Amino acid sequence: MSHHDHGHHHHHHHDHETTPMSLKEQLETLIAHWVDHNEAHKGTYLSWADKAREGGFTEAADLIEEIAGMTDAVTAKLKETAEKVHTAP
Repeated sequence: MSHHDHGHHHHHHHDHETTPMSLKEQLETLIAHWVDHNEAHKGTYLSWADKAREGGFTEAADLIEEIAGMTDAVTAKLKETAEKVHTAP
């Protein structure tokens, strides 16, 4: 399937009356987006793992669940990164 739809939307607000976002603000915004994106994918992975398991694809389901766990690890690293950015001067 070539269509990539994972249930979240991208909204971009452009206000030309304000100063541009600092690098810190850009990083905070981007990392928050990545966290949300990752969490959305994790939900999809777990849903498909259930479907795979119900369809008799036990080994595939196990691997998809493992991927969901790896996604948790990436999300934790992103949150750690966000905290470093947030507390930086």
